[in-house]
Amino acid sequence: MIKAYFTLIISLLLTAFSFAQVETRTYYADDGLVPRAHSVDFKSLKLEVSFEPQKKLVKGRVEEQFVVLQKGVDTLFLDAIAMKFNSVQLDGSPVDFTNTGKGIVLRFKNPLAWNSSHTILIDYEASPLKGLYFVGWNDSTNRSRKQIWTQGQGINNRHWIPMFDQKNDKLISEMIVEFDEEYKVLSNGKKLKEKNIGSGKKQWHYKISHPHSPYLIMLGIGDYAIKTEKSSGGVPMNYYYYPDQAEQLEPTYRFSKEMFDFFEREIGVPYPWETYSQIPVQDFMYGAMENTTATIFGDFYLVDERTYIDKNYVRVNAHELAHQWFGDMITARSSAHHWLQESFATHYDMMYQKEAFGQDYFDWVRRNYNNQALSASQNDLKPIAHSEAGTVRHYPKGAFVLQMLKYVVGREQYNAAIKHYLQKHAYGSVDSKNLLVAFHERLGLSLNWFWEEWIYKGGEPSYKIAFDENGDQFQFYVKQIQQQNDLVGLFKMPIVFELHYKDGSIDSKRIWIEDQSQLVNFNRLADKELAFALFDPNNEVMKSVVFEKSTEMLKAQAQKAEHMLDRYDAISSLIERDFEEKESFLMARFEAEAFHGIKAAILHYMLPLLNEHSSKMAKLGIADPSVEVRMAVLESTVRVPADLEDDYRMLLNDSSYQVIENALRLLAFYLPQHVADYLEITKNEQGNRAHNIRIEWLRVAYAHSKQEEYLEELVDYTSPSFEFLTRVNAAKALQNLNVFNEVALANLLDARFSFNSRLRGPASTVIDYFFEQAAYKTMILNYIAGEDWGTNFNKVSKYLVY
Repeated sequence: MIKAYFTLIISLLLTAFSFAQVETRTYYADDGLVPRAHSVDFKSLKLEVSFEPQKKLVKGRVEEQFVVLQKGVDTLFLDAIAMKFNSVQLDGSPVDFTNTGKGIVLRFKNPLAWNSSHTILIDYEASPLKGLYFVGWNDSTNRSRKQIWTQGQGINNRHWIPMFDQKNDKLISEMIVEFDEEYKVLSNGKKLKEKNIGSGKKQWHYKISHPHSPYLIMLGIGDYAIKTEKSSGGVPMNYYYYPDQAEQLEPTYRFSKEMFDFFEREIGVPYPWETYSQIPVQDFMYGAMENTTATIFGDFYLVDERTYIDKNYVRVNAHELAHQWFGDMITARSSAHHWLQESFATHYDMMYQKEAFGQDYFDWVRRNYNNQALSASQNDLKPIAHSEAGTVRHYPKGAFVLQMLKYVVGREQYNAAIKHYLQKHAYGSVDSKNLLVAFHERLGLSLNWFWEEWIYKGGEPSYKIAFDENGDQFQFYVKQIQQQNDLVGLFKMPIVFELHYKDGSIDSKRIWIEDQSQLVNFNRLADKELAFALFDPNNEVMKSVVFEKSTEMLKAQAQKAEHMLDRYDAISSLIERDFEEKESFLMARFEAEAFHGIKAAILHYMLPLLNEHSSKMAKLGIADPSVEVRMAVLESTVRVPADLEDDYRMLLNDSSYQVIENALRLLAFYLPQHVADYLEITKNEQGNRAHNIRIEWLRVAYAHSKQEEYLEELVDYTSPSFEFLTRVNAAKALQNLNVFNEVALANLLDARFSFNSRLRGPASTVIDYFFEQAAYKTMILNYIAGEDWGTNFNKVSKYLVY
């Protein structure tokens, strides 16, 4: 049942053929459709700032220039959360102000004249809970990295800079930072100066070249080394990394220059800024953030050669780089059009994944995006162009929709329209209609129907296909079966239909499908015998589809279809069927296929059978060059037969950290009599940045021996000396062991107060788990009752109630 929508009626009088028609358009209501009003236009922001990191204190002096947009402006509100203001001036003279706690209201003696220019100067202090974060300064052991970094999106820079903190106002930002000389400092734009100022301090001065939105203002401070190279166009690219982990530089930033050059060619617009830097930070709560000219990313993407096998930075790297055009150069005017940033960035990172990893990888990503979109529509039918559309629609669905737009108009024409769109709105604000108009202006195409189906309304088409062979004719009977209402209607898309004959020849038609039911006819080619039929080969259109086929047709499709997705679909259907020599057929397909998705699907079916075929397949999977296939073996294993123990044991020496971790867990569970051997093989492995192998090793070792030294090390990994993924892994290991003590409790209570929900949430879950047990409840209650929690009392008070 859809509740949150309203109806906008637009009556159009159509005179053609003397008929009149009324068109009704029904959309979801959206509070984020219109940006916040503002009475002045800020042109520049210059911030001089220093810090007392142990106190988590910001000391700033901000100068902001603006032009008055309205007549008689007598007050001005700036966003500023919980700040202390030492002085406020307008054009060099003190001005009256009120601190509301959420902002500062400036009251002018005389109303400001329309179109007049003015300068505000504010001296202030802040102890931000959001927007700017102090990491590692509370680690008494001095093992944690010490950093200061920002995360302005969505509207969090207001916690450390008094400003008009809305994306629809763009300005030139400038930052002068004073800090300890042993650290590196990065901000937006070009570094104008770096100089020693005495007493072990330095001053860094950055300024950006073109206006950008305030949420994109950034700062990163820490102990880094920097490698610089230039793009083919001469743009400096600065790669920040940890000096003690130089081996991670190349694997982390692999393909960076290639993707930079690729985007300039593909987008057709040169990189819109003067420099580009990337800086990793500890305990980042997201993946990365596309601050203008200076991307911040979580240091969990800093990888060595072995971690690269499991999880690399390539996709995220491409995504944030694409944002420098889509989001930074042009910015959505309001939250309702946020997809213009995230969908485009996801689309172009998807394109670069194709460049780096191939067509099959690209198609697998698209299929995953298709499935995510269908799943999201089970919850609601919000469109992509909606502030509350959600992550799935703003990122994967929107990326796929842009790919379909390219499929409809052609890649060359698509690129021409996007180039026009970017150049027309450079350094400005945009909405969904601006993109639509760009296609009309550059190509003369009226694509309103596409926007109506895929941008302004929700849902996806669902097709039911009936296929019939009648003499020398073949018929596809296509029916759209999605539930239709005011928010989802029929879809109009060009669909390819293919007939594949046993001699290898193909007959193909591209037909516009737009009616509730349509019939597509083919005449048989000569006297050829049909092998299989395809509807929308390679899944070019987002959809769900029901297309019942014979077993023989599916087998032919699994063997002969050109595209991996079509072979995968056939094999997935065959797995659900009983047919003669099924296991032999699947074994042959496993050996013939190269892509991990198909192999994994076969493994998931075959290994639990525990027969001769499954044993052979396990051996093949363990020896497979693809880490995804080797992981699929471990995920599909329901028993480790004695005659395969040596094969599984080989995975303890795998190149992949994740494979080793999972192999150790699996072998220790199924073959506990050999645990000592497994621990000996893996005793020197730490694993990835989250210490995944070491923590699993400690869990298994303590469960096996109960040696306190293993427990102490495991508990230590929950402390503030380590980044959040390590702390979460260790906490979950303690929960698995059902072992807890006061040191672990203190560490997890510290985590419970973290700004990072990816640490805070799991830590709370583990504490709650132990609090439910009588053996630990009293210990937790007594510890909490004996400490002074200050402003954090509300976060622990529930544990003081039986």
